[in-house]
Amino acid sequence: METNLPSANNNSRGNLPASMVRLVGRDPIVELIHDAVASKRLISIVGAGGIGKTTVALAVANRARDYSDGVWFVDLATLQDGSLVSHAINASIGLTVHSGDALAATSRYFRSRKALLVLDNCEHIVGDVAACAERIMSEAQGVRIVVTSREPLRLSGEHVHRLLPLQTPSEDKGTTAVQALEYSAVQLFVERARDRLESFSLRDDEAPLVGAICRRLDGIALAIELAAMRVDAFGVKGLLRQLDDRFRILTGGRVGLQRHRTLAATLDWSYTLLLEDEASMMRALSGFAGAFTAVDASAVSCRSLAETTDILTELAAKSLLSIDGNGPDAIYRLLDTTREYCASKLASRAEDDAVHIRHAEHLCELLEEANYRSSQRSAVELGRYLGDLRKAIVWARSNPSLVTTEVRLIAAGAWLWNQLSLTDESRLQITRALEILSATEMRDTQIELTLQLNLAGAVLYTRGVVPEARAAMRRALDIAEARGDADAQLRCLRVVGTYELFSGDHDAGIATLESFLKIAAKLHPDALPEGETHLAAGEIWTGNLRAARTRLEKLHWDILPEPEDGQPLRFLYDNRVNTLVVLAHAQWLTGSPREAISNALKGVELARKANHELSMSIALAWACPVLFWSGLHNECADHVAMLDEIVERHGILTWRPTATFYRGALVALAEGSRCQGIEIMGNAVDQFREIGQTSRLPHYLGVLAESLSRQGHFSEASVRIDEALELARKQNEQWCLPELLRIRSAIPAAGVEGACREALLRLSIAKSDEVGALSWKLRSSLELAGLLDIQERTEEARQTLEVALAQLGDRFETRDMVGALELSSQLGCR
Repeated sequence: METNLPSANNNSRGNLPASMVRLVGRDPIVELIHDAVASKRLISIVGAGGIGKTTVALAVANRARDYSDGVWFVDLATLQDGSLVSHAINASIGLTVHSGDALAATSRYFRSRKALLVLDNCEHIVGDVAACAERIMSEAQGVRIVVTSREPLRLSGEHVHRLLPLQTPSEDKGTTAVQALEYSAVQLFVERARDRLESFSLRDDEAPLVGAICRRLDGIALAIELAAMRVDAFGVKGLLRQLDDRFRILTGGRVGLQRHRTLAATLDWSYTLLLEDEASMMRALSGFAGAFTAVDASAVSCRSLAETTDILTELAAKSLLSIDGNGPDAIYRLLDTTREYCASKLASRAEDDAVHIRHAEHLCELLEEANYRSSQRSAVELGRYLGDLRKAIVWARSNPSLVTTEVRLIAAGAWLWNQLSLTDESRLQITRALEILSATEMRDTQIELTLQLNLAGAVLYTRGVVPEARAAMRRALDIAEARGDADAQLRCLRVVGTYELFSGDHDAGIATLESFLKIAAKLHPDALPEGETHLAAGEIWTGNLRAARTRLEKLHWDILPEPEDGQPLRFLYDNRVNTLVVLAHAQWLTGSPREAISNALKGVELARKANHELSMSIALAWACPVLFWSGLHNECADHVAMLDEIVERHGILTWRPTATFYRGALVALAEGSRCQGIEIMGNAVDQFREIGQTSRLPHYLGVLAESLSRQGHFSEASVRIDEALELARKQNEQWCLPELLRIRSAIPAAGVEGACREALLRLSIAKSDEVGALSWKLRSSLELAGLLDIQERTEEARQTLEVALAQLGDRFETRDMVGALELSSQLGCR
């Protein structure tokens, strides 16, 4: 028995439908499979179309109680491309992936979890499903998988349950109604007949006829449902006659049909009973991959909205459509088997090209409106079109004459992939579109601009600062400037500026972002915050800390306290999150650690509420150093673990080295594990260089050098700190220069002793004053005071600390503040 699936109720424990039609005649098999799942890791429910595989699988899943990490339903019926099986699983479980290997991310996610996966309707991509299931089970021992398909996956350890038809009475003219209702097929018939005709009641004289109907339909649940829903029109006797006549025509006079043809015959019979406008609508609806609205149906059927709504209502009443909701917001869906049948009818009448073109055109208009014309429709609302987008692209790709349509679909889909954080899928599709662009007339157009711009952003966040990203952003900027498209120029300049900052070319990045602000001020003031935030980051790195803090605090007042649900992301991330965490850096460096810690944590929480993985990864990557510098090592470790998790789950390559580095830095704090921490930090430095991200690398090298020195590796520490100082000079990273000088002063192997060490610390303090880095000044002043105290220069030591402490209005108990207050107290007592 097939069932109408209502909207999923997504939560951390799964996404099973909140309700379903009553299960008829399947309790024993459900119990058997439920028991088998407890001991078998892979169960396949196999049977003919319409026999009720999905219903049984859902019943088994709804009885599952022992899966702490959820029971997840994945409908693969609409998936045309088998390579996207893992993407479909990830979407169902709420796992967004930014890496090039979605299946690896799926397996990593489930590795330490106990969960049940239900993979429904697998027969058309059975090989891809088998490969995916095998990989997940090999890496995630706590996962059980239930598959529904018309054929097994043929994997080792697979436990196959062949679903038999519902039970039907034998051919006995004396069967009473009570006797007939002992059979599950009759029970289903009566239930569905009552859904259509409330007064229906099985009489003794009709019981043999209903039994005959169920036998004619081979006990196939969907066929019985379709027949029962016509009882109001034909009555039981007329219904049996209709079926017999129809089957006789189809089989040249033989009443019996082979079981695998029964459902097709029943669908054919149901279809021939439709009015022509209903049949035409059914054929058009087969173009959709999944759910649709009356507006969608109107677009693909070329009928008015009012006429379309009337037809859809009647088709739903005849059980040919499922419906969820009422009025203009109602969501419709063809049952999977019905969709297959109608698609064959569409093709046989040579209407498929026209319908698919209208379908693709409708998708393009929806998504282009969302992207180019700032539609108010949210990504959550438009997310249901993801399956349609994939289906339309596959269809266009199969026809070489539709290359323009394929490119346009991909360009329109870039907005949706971005909003749903499907960054790697976006990158792969856009790369394909650009490869075939020369076969279209779309070069130098808005379409190419959209493709190049989205490719640059996707590559930057998934593969790092690589030449592919630079080439794409430069090409996009050339097109935007030639077209005089100010909004696109802003998008391009923002990506170019980010690239330059990431790659350590800070002066160029600042110049680019200043150009951004000039254009935005004149033509798009609403884009100013994004440019201001990035410019402030550049100002931080180049040591203009006071200006950066002022800029960011002004921006902070304009931040909404809560993210708006479904708010579109103009620049791939939530800028409110960016503003908070960049401000946190500026505040910490300029001597306000209390405010810095508060805003860093607020940024993480805001990103969590925004429910956007790229934004969350940015928040965590900027929060970790603030917590580390403050000596809040437990809190830092928690946030590093969160960043590690999000990087691992979603493949956000950009922040992997950051997570690795701070994990190593924390490990290196403990004497017994310092060598291990040093090794981890060294690996992180290599990772930064591999992806071309050298911004802040001087600081990372400095922390590594200090750990090496503490371990007694003075020669290597000297090499690392000299490397850090040279890179800071080359990249104009003034923000961390005071800290690097302090670290340099403390490495004995460098020949830095006595007066030379004092000179370096005083230089560090002077540099701190120059750039406004009061927190670095406190740290260097603490070390200088300690050095002076050892030399019995107590008054100089006390004054050094007093000056540094006086400049800090924030006496939050960071590691440095606690040390400075303790030493100051000791010095005051002498």
